[in-house]
This record gives sequence, C-alpha cells and structure tokens, in this order.
Amino acid sequence: MTRLKPADVLHIPRTLEQYEKELRNKTGCSLLQIAEDAANTKKSVGSLFSKSKAAVVPITAGRGAIEGFSDAVAAILNHIGLPTVITRGTDVVGIGEAYAQEADVVFVADDIKFVAINTRTMRVVDNATATAKAYVAALSKMAGGLMGKRVLVIGAGNVGTAAVSNLILRGAKPLAVDIDRSRLKSLKARFGGRVAVFDSSAEAVRRTSLIINTAPVRNLIHSDMIHENTVISNPAIPLCLTEAALSKVGRNVLHDPLQLGVATMAVEACAD
Repeated sequence: MTRLKPADVLHIPRTLEQYEKELRNKTGCSLLQIAEDAANTKKSVGSLFSKSKAAVVPITAGRGAIEGFSDAVAAILNHIGLPTVITRGTDVVGIGEAYAQEADVVFVADDIKFVAINTRTMRVVDNATATAKAYVAALSKMAGGLMGKRVLVIGAGNVGTAAVSNLILRGAKPLAVDIDRSRLKSLKARFGGRVAVFDSSAEAVRRTSLIINTAPVRNLIHSDMIHENTVISNPAIPLCLTEAALSKVGRNVLHDPLQLGVATMAVEACAD
C-alpha cells in the first residue's frame, strides 16, 4: 500500500460530513451505499453493523504508525455506523486487546498491507482490493453505469489489476496502461482479450472519457489529454491531474485517501 502522510489523514475525522455531502453530489449515493454496491451485498449491512464492533490496532513495526491514521480509520467506521474503538496497546499487544474485547472486526496496517479481519468468520479483506472495488462502483455511479463502456485503468499493480477484474464483472471494456510492461503482460495473461493494453497514457486517454487512476504519479494527466466530460476516479495518492486538468473536469473527479476503501473493507468484512 502507498504509505500515507499525516497531512493526508489528519483532517478526515473533522471533515466527514462535508465529504459525505460532496460524495452525494457527485455520485447520488452515500459512502455506505457505494461501499455496499462495491461489496455486492444483497441487503443493507446496517443491521449487521449495529450488532458488531470493530477495533483499530495501531502498528508501530517497520517505519512506524502514521500520525492520525488510526483516528481516521475509526472515524470513518463510526461514521458509517460500525461502532469502533482504537486499542490502547499497539502491535501484538493491541491485537490481543482487540480479541479480549471481543471485537468482531480488527483493522491493522503495516508498511505493506492494510487488512480487516473478521474474528468470527476468519474473512480477511485487503484494502487494495476493496479500494479498487469502491472506485469502480463510484465511477459507475458518476457515469450512469459501466456496461459496454470503455474504461481506462492507469497502473496495473494490485489496485489496478483488481479494478480491471471488477470492471469486467460489471460488463465494462477495460483498457490498461503501465510503464512496467511486465505488468501489462500479466494482465493479458490473466484476462486475455477482455482487456486492451497501451504503452502510453497519452495514447490510451484518447480512447475513452472514463478513467481510473491507480498510479501514484503527480501531474500525470494534463488538460490537453482530456475534455470537460471526462470522469476520473482516482484512488492513488497524489491526485494525477495538473491544476489545469483539475479545473477542466471540475466536479467529475473523485479522490480520497481512505474513506471509500475503509468503508468497503468494513462492509465486506461484516457481510454474510
């Protein structure tokens, strides 16, 4: 996972209501509704959340805990209706504490992985996959559905590959680009003719107005590469657009550091 910085997450607890409002304006859905769509739940998880509780365990191994990360995750979970606490202990002590408190779902992240673990069902939900599903679902809401539509996925790492897979499940026609050609070969080996691959973003963006960016590259997309009707779902940090490109697409861009991915992790971890 991309290592976040404190500046990316410290604001989240105090801005969730504003975030929710902007998300509804862009997608017509709440954060929880998009997470339920992303997780493909058959019914609302509200009743499951009300009977469950989660624990966020700060992890100090590796490069250490990110200031504000645990608070942000807990705030998001409480916001969508899943009662959540942050353990007093960290690392193994914190995990033991979460189990002792009979937490139904434990959220833990280190330098490599961010997962939600359901302690009852043993289901493990990875943030990369959940984030990909969430941003595909959000793009679908913004675009009025994806069936039969070409969608460009920039970056073919864990999130990008999961996005391609989910686009195919939704009947879309994914295009993919990555500077690492071995990743593109892996995509073709896995998905065959269901995905078209390109050598450059400049070439690929001309083929569609729907983009999911999973590449953590600043100023990747310039204003002359897109038009006013382009819709961009951008889970990667930083945002891929230049200031001029961002001004051009306006409200047709969706980007957050944690909210959509964490909400989808919670739904997937708790759903039957």
